[in-house]
Amino acid sequence: MGYKFDVPGLDKALKAQDLEESNKIYNKLPQDSQQPEILQSHIYNLAVMIVRNHAERVFGIHLVHGHSGTLSSTVLLGVNYDKPYCRWAKPTVIRTVDLSSVHGHIFILTGHGFHPYEYQTGPLPDLSGIDNAFLPELAEYLTTNKLSKLVGLQVIDPHPTCMLELILPQGTIMLDSSVLKGCVPTRQTGWKFESKDGEPRVCQANESHGQTATRHEIYNKGDPHPRLETFQDLKHALVEAGILCL
Repeated sequence: MGYKFDVPGLDKALKAQDLEESNKIYNKLPQDSQQPEILQSHIYNLAVMIVRNHAERVFGIHLVHGHSGTLSSTVLLGVNYDKPYCRWAKPTVIRTVDLSSVHGHIFILTGHGFHPYEYQTGPLPDLSGIDNAFLPELAEYLTTNKLSKLVGLQVIDPHPTCMLELILPQGTIMLDSSVLKGCVPTRQTGWKFESKDGEPRVCQANESHGQTATRHEIYNKGDPHPRLETFQDLKHALVEAGILCL
């Protein structure tokens, strides 16, 4: 118990160089349409591993993907909001990020270990109850099964609901599916696990890409769109687009 993972943004203090590396990683990620499906056998095996190592309250798995290259010298940084509950992730200039108040959100296995390619504001969950074998075991499984570029490690949101992700002109918005209209889930991108009667199970409340009647993006590329500087701007734009129910 209490293993020191030595991963930037997880239990190792972040440096600007770590965020610069994340920028390089993100800009090379494939889009989800370019990624194959994660086999159910792998999902089950990873569920067993995560539950066995007492990590299911902190970690899940994520389909490794990006949406478009971030701007130079930025990282994708997520912030949670209420009314409605959501996570807004947008490119943020590295020099403006308070390294003491963010942590890694999604990690990919690289040649030098796990490294975050997306970040989240707020304190990191307590890692002390996770067995010390977890990350080495996960790294070995991903490497052996050639999954390191397909399956990422995600610090999960404990919010117990199905979340749908939509694409903004800059960044993404993840929303509780109950507040959306005209949107349907398409590809699942995040998996959370639980232990039920001593057996690992995949949770029903997970993350998926959402789609309006025609597309994953809220606005067509090249079309005019509102400036989204504040959360109020974002809520207003989503209501105007006929997507958000308030």
